[in-house]
Amino acid sequence: TGVQTCALPISISLHAPNQKIRETIIPSAKNYEIENIIEDCKQYVRDTGRRVSFEYLMLSGVNDKIEHANELSNLLKGFQCHVNLIQYNQIDEVEFQRASLKNLQLFQSRLFHNGIAVSLRKSRGLDKNAACGQLRQNTRNK
Repeated sequence: TGVQTCALPISISLHAPNQKIRETIIPSAKNYEIENIIEDCKQYVRDTGRRVSFEYLMLSGVNDKIEHANELSNLLKGFQCHVNLIQYNQIDEVEFQRASLKNLQLFQSRLFHNGIAVSLRKSRGLDKNAACGQLRQNTRNK
């Protein structure tokens, strides 16, 4: 009998379809090229048989256009993965804006039609300024 290992699920904060956009969203991204991330994820899937989840924060005018969905589809095609689209929660001190619901739905639809498993994470707490990222920012301001 062989020893069986249990691979942990993996989730990557990708947030962009290419390196240039990723570096504008995540300054530390310049330390790890997006192509290397994808290759490492493909190897993980080959080694474990488990899919990889990619977190993708939707930012108006930054990464939410149909061409971004097509670029992301091309980047991720050919291996077992899932994209979790996330609505951005507005923070006063940050210049990013929330993508429109229409753009979110078009983006999700394009990924789906391109063969990429995708879901849309609903935001909670936005009406109380207590959504992800907002509580941390509110605490820092006090």
